[in-house]
Amino acid sequence: MAVDLHIHSNVSDGVYSPRELVVMARNRGVSALALTDHDSVNGVPSALLAGKELGALVIPGVELSTDIAESEIHILGFCIDMTSTYLHEALQILRERRIVRCEKILKRLRIVGIDIPLSYVLSLGKEGFTGRGQIFKAMVKLGFARPERSFGDFGKYLGKTGLAYVEHQGFSPEQAVEFIRACSGVPVLAHPGAQIPLYVIENLIHMGLEGIEAYHPSHNKETCRKWLKFAKRHGLIVTGGSDFHRPNPDGSLDLGGMTIPDEVVMELIKRWRKTMPDKPTPAF
Repeated sequence: MAVDLHIHSNVSDGVYSPRELVVMARNRGVSALALTDHDSVNGVPSALLAGKELGALVIPGVELSTDIAESEIHILGFCIDMTSTYLHEALQILRERRIVRCEKILKRLRIVGIDIPLSYVLSLGKEGFTGRGQIFKAMVKLGFARPERSFGDFGKYLGKTGLAYVEHQGFSPEQAVEFIRACSGVPVLAHPGAQIPLYVIENLIHMGLEGIEAYHPSHNKETCRKWLKFAKRHGLIVTGGSDFHRPNPDGSLDLGGMTIPDEVVMELIKRWRKTMPDKPTPAF
């Protein structure tokens, strides 16, 4: 079966609704997928319902954004307990802190001559969610950035070393791992690339990190092989996904577009059952 374990909906910074994504996935032959919105699981219930109706395995997930000095670190959480009060309360706090971060970014943008109202940025999100995706969309719509130069303009202003970058106001990487485990989930390091120091990842393993996202559009074959070897050496599971947000003009990096071994799904579920033997089977 085709699998895609990293997908974003319009509940965070994607374009399509959770249900639309499940329909798209089935139409493209994807039989197992994970909805991993940023700091939100609000789209998971509708995705689960659509999965049951259409015969697709939908795994409840989330993506948490954290910072260290050298880079951003994103932690994916899979098979999380959607009935957890702690889960929903903590994610609501993170979404509120996203607005505070957005205000700080907009203040820095004003210093360099880019004046965008917070209310306008919030209008581009859903359910009060805001992130750099919405800020950049506002920049493009108001003529402060050109879409054909989106990568360069995004990095110039909003990237880790950008003029208006502000660190995430949420968890540290270690806290993110602990949080996912506390919510009965499996924590996995998302798209590690080449910027995260190995000692940081090894510390996260000590804290309970269970996997590495080796298969990701940002990883070339050499980088993928590096993390596959790393995962094997450290006894971690491997996951992968398209990190789909919206269609690309050239059709690349599309939903279900990554070639990912289907056994990663079973290994993920096996790891969940091993680490959470006293928990009931998740709704998926």
